[in-house]
Amino acid sequence: MKDITPKISIISPVYNAERYIVKCLDSILVQTFQDWELILVDDGSSDKSGVICDEYAARDSRVIVIHKEKGGVGAARQTGLDAVTGEYVIHADPDDWVEPTMLQELYAKAVAEAADVVICDYYVDTKKKTSLVKQQPASLDAKNILKELFQQLHGSCCNKLVKRACYNKVKACFFPGINYCEDLLFWIQIYAYLDVKTAYLNRAFYHYYVDQSHQSITANYSRSFLKMSYAVIEKMEEIIPDSIPFRHELINSKKMSVKYEAFEHPILTSKEYRLVYPELNCKIMEKNTSLINRSLFYLSCHGFYHAATKLYKIKNKLSGHYVR
Repeated sequence: MKDITPKISIISPVYNAERYIVKCLDSILVQTFQDWELILVDDGSSDKSGVICDEYAARDSRVIVIHKEKGGVGAARQTGLDAVTGEYVIHADPDDWVEPTMLQELYAKAVAEAADVVICDYYVDTKKKTSLVKQQPASLDAKNILKELFQQLHGSCCNKLVKRACYNKVKACFFPGINYCEDLLFWIQIYAYLDVKTAYLNRAFYHYYVDQSHQSITANYSRSFLKMSYAVIEKMEEIIPDSIPFRHELINSKKMSVKYEAFEHPILTSKEYRLVYPELNCKIMEKNTSLINRSLFYLSCHGFYHAATKLYKIKNKLSGHYVR
């Protein structure tokens, strides 16, 4: 009997993406590598996204659509993960698109190097320009990549091809209710527990589209976003084992990022801000940024939150930097 298991499964969590999804789907259908399945998870869209998904499934038997109630991107990715049957898995978000040879070149690299994971570069597209983002790790050692996922490596699942057996081995998953850094948490589960063989492909295929006219979850900063950031860090503390020698360093770096985001988006009271990971208030001056930024950051942690954030905005405006 012929093996009908596809070589690659593509997961796409879809929510109200009717403006973009056709370009995404068309870019997958024209892949030079044809042995794939596409799992479209319609996460309770209120626009025509679900209808468009069904139309593509009717045209191509490799396209599978799952309709579910809205549960957030984390739950949608997990629904897709539960449905895949391919040897390797990658994600493609519906407002992005991919170059025609992406699957072919990633799969060829994985086979040639017997890799569990293949990482490649990616593009960031805006209406004005396309920018290349390099993703070459300093070392392909698994624990080094874990560390770099908290630094210059993007935690995305869209520029990484991963062997399904690899994440099944540690039961890596996307956590329900976590819709920010959900992909980073997925990779932490893999790289913290497995000696993953990783290959790097010095090419970019994935086009990550940034619509500057629409606010993303990070741009639309709120108390609910801060609460979700706390949940992400709690989950990191839960899943990063004590055996990782730089565990404390990783978690503190994420806590510092959350504290700095709350500095850049002054929605809290001064007292509330001091209580955002207060153990870091004495380490503010160690942050890798300019002296003036560190000084303002320091003042914000010591009773001058609103004054410091106002000065920060004035400084950025005078220097021509974008101020949220």
